[in-house]
Amino acid sequence: MIRSFFMALFFSGSAWSQEAEAGHLDFYHQLFHAMGLPAHLAPLGASALVTLLLLGMGLYFRHQVASVSQPRHLVVSRVTLFFFLESILSFLYELAHEQFGAQWRSFLTVIATLFLFILCSNLTGLVPGLPPATESFSVNLAMGAVVFLVYNFAGIREHGKGYLHQFTGPFLVLAPLFICLELISHLARPLSLSFRLAANIFGDHLLLGVFSHMVPLGVPALLLFFGLLVACIQSFVFTMLTSIYISMAVSHDH
Repeated sequence: MIRSFFMALFFSGSAWSQEAEAGHLDFYHQLFHAMGLPAHLAPLGASALVTLLLLGMGLYFRHQVASVSQPRHLVVSRVTLFFFLESILSFLYELAHEQFGAQWRSFLTVIATLFLFILCSNLTGLVPGLPPATESFSVNLAMGAVVFLVYNFAGIREHGKGYLHQFTGPFLVLAPLFICLELISHLARPLSLSFRLAANIFGDHLLLGVFSHMVPLGVPALLLFFGLLVACIQSFVFTMLTSIYISMAVSHDH
């Protein structure tokens, strides 16, 4: 089995190289062109695919949990899709507990949705012809805007009008200066989240494309491991920063 996996990975990297040499293969652009839709809307196709995949995996996981009579039957003895989903959800559960304490239930859905969407998008991007939605700055900016709204709403809900005091500073005479500085600081957060994710995913695919032209066999397959690592790390970074922003907004230490 392990030998078959490495052989498939090797030839998938070679196939990616051949497609890159023939031209940039983009299934979403071709589909939208055939439907008479603007090509710049192609990231919506990638987002729709990931949404359907996550919906299917969610229904599968729910069915697997509901099909057992006792929790001890959920112990997994081999590596399956259920094992991976359970591991990811356990990780997100621990992250929510660590960052939000007693309020973990209020924010687990947000960070879990972001992490799973970004991770699934990044992983589908490893398939030739399916560029990830996270490669689009517009998609990432939309997620950054959601993060911006969520943590500010959480801060206002937790502190009321007192949350706005951080924008005015300790002295009223310095309020205009503090308002400008704080607005720039807060608006930079969704932008930095978007730029970081888009740049890393784009850079990873660019590196793979360059080496595919230079060394068409073997090396692209090895770089897929690097792509897998980037996909996981960037999903974690985006989710962790989101958790930190929310935790800072609801904290009573400031």
